[in-house]
Amino acid sequence: MAMVVRQVQAGDGPGRARLWQESGAFFAGLDPATAQEPQTDGLVEWHEELHSRYADDPTVLMLVAEQDGDIVGAAVARVEEPLPTAHWQLQRDLAHRRVHVDALTVAGGARRGGVGSALMAEVERWAVERGAAAIMLETGVDNPTSMPFYERRMGYTRHEVVFRKDLR
Repeated sequence: MAMVVRQVQAGDGPGRARLWQESGAFFAGLDPATAQEPQTDGLVEWHEELHSRYADDPTVLMLVAEQDGDIVGAAVARVEEPLPTAHWQLQRDLAHRRVHVDALTVAGGARRGGVGSALMAEVERWAVERGAAAIMLETGVDNPTSMPFYERRMGYTRHEVVFRKDLR
């Protein structure tokens, strides 16, 4: 099966919605207290609207990975510019252009087949082209697939921990 990584285009909504729905089920299975399966009503239209909103924005990258015409992976990343207040901040990264990965999803049947690696390699290439000093992303610490993927396969390091406390 040949895999192609390309920019999202109009008409990808059904495939992206299917992948998003599957990812929601996966994450809800890992942590039902914080993750949910998205509603299917309007999901395709939402993905199409996201594409049309960001298609011409040079600071946003929206990718899909296709195998035999099926969307089996997707990634969304965006450029974050240095903060004008960086000289007063505690984090050095805030003084540099960086890229944030908002989402990386891979279909269950395509995991461990190079889809995520290919998508992230394209995100990294794009980030370098835009002069980014670093790439940032978040993932669940109890996610049995993403933690080893980012740390062992992609060479990312843990940088921060996000704490959460339920108040109701």
